[in-house]
Amino acid sequence: MRSSKKVLSFILVLMLLITMVGCGDKAADNLEKVDKVVTIRMVESLTSPARTAILNEIIGKFEDKNKDIKVELISPPLENADDKINQMLMAKQPLDIVEVRDHTVKQFLNNNYLENLDTYMENWDGMDKLVDMAKVKAKEVGGNSYLIPYGFYIRCLYYRADWFKEKGLEPPKTWQELYDIGKQLTDPPKNRYGYSFRGGPNGQSYATMVIHDTIGDDIDISSAIYTKDGDTIFDRKEAIDALEFYKKMYNDISPKDSISWGFAEMVENFYSGVTAMLIQDPEVIATCQEKMEHGTWATAPLPIGPSGKSYSPAGYAGWGMTSYSEHKEETWRFLSFLLNEENSTYFCKKNSMIPIYKTASEDDFFKTEPYKAYMAMSAEPDKYVGVTMPFDSKGWGPFIKKCDQDLQKMLLNQMTTQDAAKSWSEYWHKEKENK
Repeated sequence: MRSSKKVLSFILVLMLLITMVGCGDKAADNLEKVDKVVTIRMVESLTSPARTAILNEIIGKFEDKNKDIKVELISPPLENADDKINQMLMAKQPLDIVEVRDHTVKQFLNNNYLENLDTYMENWDGMDKLVDMAKVKAKEVGGNSYLIPYGFYIRCLYYRADWFKEKGLEPPKTWQELYDIGKQLTDPPKNRYGYSFRGGPNGQSYATMVIHDTIGDDIDISSAIYTKDGDTIFDRKEAIDALEFYKKMYNDISPKDSISWGFAEMVENFYSGVTAMLIQDPEVIATCQEKMEHGTWATAPLPIGPSGKSYSPAGYAGWGMTSYSEHKEETWRFLSFLLNEENSTYFCKKNSMIPIYKTASEDDFFKTEPYKAYMAMSAEPDKYVGVTMPFDSKGWGPFIKKCDQDLQKMLLNQMTTQDAAKSWSEYWHKEKENK
């Protein structure tokens, strides 16, 4: 009897051990399954709560369909986002996807932070559906695709449709027409003016736009401070003519305090009923929709200059893969999802951007006002030419400050247009020598 009990006890112990081992195997299997989930890290630059929410929405859709991948979104405060990204890249912190902007791509490439995406894009079904500008911008710096743009920031003309209707006016097609119409709509006693002038921070970008439109095809669009023959744009007589015209726009059709206006002031004075015309990016659309009554405003293509063309910075940003990513296959799976036709177009709609897909032109959202003007310009890249400023130059930042200061002196008759142009020309010739 005792021996039977011993045998039975032994059997029970043995079964318990087998069960425990089995459970251990199952636990190990479960652990192994958890370990197979790959986390890819993504950092954005142009952060805002609303934008981050949209990205997280798309990330959630991806993770639902890809249980083996988790996407961690890093969203630094906007004011120091670029500095944060640089620190992460320099330290080779775990990072797989980085937001790349037109003025950061050269720096990232010089430091070998970005992966060449050409081989990934060869078999990507979205490639043939992209607008030409997206394909060009993807390879604009470095000659290979180090980023895929997610949208464009392109200026257009905003105008008071109700004021124009009162006067029986049509939107201007040229800078001269903008000036002439602005004169008709300027009435200082009523605090009405023709144009939202930008004389404060980054006013130089509008002055150079007028210079570009006046010079025309001789501009080196890849570094638009220079002409194709190696001179600066400020060496040309046309630059003086453009600056004189720019000065007339301030004196004759703009509020006097616009000499200090930046982005916020020029937009606010448009929607509040002080100015009739404004040239700005598509992000203004949401502000106008919120602040203005339907039908009181509209958009039109940019005015062209004596050259018959319009030249302006085609601002863009996109997503790139870090060169040192340890999860490149999984990263591309997410990138191709984030940038597919559905998600990319949705992102552009929510962020007031010009989309990267050809089909967007047939989307009712973009076919009608206020995006119609933007899409019209995108359809004529030979007439509305995007230019690249020398963002990668060390001298670019100091020049913006210097140029803004000189422009104010010029507008206040403390500096001649000739002296201003000469000073800027000397600056960029010196920059070229120091490269």
